[in-house]
Amino acid sequence: MSAIKDILDGLKTAIELNGKVVSVAKAVDGLATDVRDLDRRLVRVETIIEITRPDGGTLRIARQPPEGS
Repeated sequence: MSAIKDILDGLKTAIELNGKVVSVAKAVDGLATDVRDLDRRLVRVETIIEITRPDGGTLRIARQPPEGS
């Protein structure tokens, strides 16, 4: 009986873990959708900034020079 109980407990744990994995997968899909939306909005903002720059230059994010330079 003990072996059957252990097997059933293992199956119960596996089913619970599967439910949690499915829940996390749905949350990740939602986050991916949000990131795509934010990316599209950022591209629009960058485009507006580039169009309105008087020198017509492109906007670049400055990087910090390596230490010791």
